Amino acid sequence: MTIEVRFPDGSRRDVPSELRILHADSASEEPAFWHVPLNCDPYWRFAFDGMHWNARPRTGCLAMFRSPGIEWWRGIATMSDEATLGQEQCLLAVNA
Repeated sequence: MTIEVRFPDGSRRDVPSELRILHADSASEEPAFWHVPLNCDPYWRFAFDGMHWNARPRTGCLAMFRSPGIEWWRGIATMSDEATLGQEQCLLAVNA
């Protein structure tokens, strides 16, 4: 499903969209749906002006994900690889 969106250069394009449920005020009312564009474009975000959907350039930048310097489980002795190897050797000796 697509919806027409106006872009800053004056063009109109069909972009992917979805139906969102508008919550009814009372239980007796039928749920209403709103046809909205998906905000999945890395260059554009979409805003409704009351009549039409308009594309606006995204601002900001993405930061690279940095992994933690030291894994949190390294300080727990029972979770270390050496402890696991020791337990496996004990199990092998008992089962032999």
